[in-house]
Amino acid sequence: MRPTISVVIATKNRAPALKRLLACIRDQDMADLECIVVDDGSSPDTLAAYNQIWIGLDERFQLHLRQDRQPGGPSRMRNRGIALARGKYIAFCDDDDRWIRNDHLSTAVRVLEANGGDLFFAAMQTAALGEVKDPDLYAPARAGLQRNPIAGETGIFQVPVEGMIGLIRHRTLHTDTLVAARTLLHEAGLYWEKTSLAEDRDFSFRLVDRAKRILFRADTVGELDVSHHVSLYRTFAHEEKALFAYLATLHSEFEVRNPKLRRLARANRAWDLLDLTRAALADGRRQQARQFALESLLLHPSFSALRLLAA
Repeated sequence: MRPTISVVIATKNRAPALKRLLACIRDQDMADLECIVVDDGSSPDTLAAYNQIWIGLDERFQLHLRQDRQPGGPSRMRNRGIALARGKYIAFCDDDDRWIRNDHLSTAVRVLEANGGDLFFAAMQTAALGEVKDPDLYAPARAGLQRNPIAGETGIFQVPVEGMIGLIRHRTLHTDTLVAARTLLHEAGLYWEKTSLAEDRDFSFRLVDRAKRILFRADTVGELDVSHHVSLYRTFAHEEKALFAYLATLHSEFEVRNPKLRRLARANRAWDLLDLTRAALADGRRQQARQFALESLLLHPSFSALRLLAA
């Protein structure tokens, strides 16, 4: 029997955090699931810890180890998990984060089925060492997200492209509460494996572009861990992060079909260029900084670009 939903988790060297997340999945009130954990070449100590973790889990939880020596990364591991998944719907969560509602999967599947949706996400909060830092990560976009309530549902909204643009203008549609139809993931082209960062930003654009009906749950479901801990993101310098973000957004701009999303991608690229402008100024490269600021201004005129161009 195929499960209704598959949960895909990419992980590397985070056994304690992964154990916490798997407990959240085990405690979901929906039993008709499978959980596919794809390990991206963890250390021997982490692999040994998996033996203890899996003692408390049942056959729905699968562990797959990377067998080759090719470069890994979250995108490649998630895509491998998607290829292994058997569910009609696929959910994700980063290994260092968690769900704080045990009805996340059951609610997602129910409202997607009842309303002909193919993309679902829910509100999130951030926390560090058990203390909530930002109770509403998507607060700047709430008005656009909650304009169209679904009749007969409490706290469930249909979100048009315009509402999603308000969200992904300055936020990423985060992986942690994402539930998508398998068919949508393949139509959108899966995660882009050529970038090591900002893969969520690129995938956000392509999912929104291809989705037929997007549903948002207003309840806070996911918790993003913003405490200082080892992560791939923190291994990159600020200018490297801006370069990867620029590359990922350029890929989005090339792939999406909706002209409004394409314009937003150009605006995001302009903001990335301003980040590179500031990095060049901090490094004393004023001529290069002016070139970046001018490119940003031509892509998407802004007062910030004008100020940096005059700096």
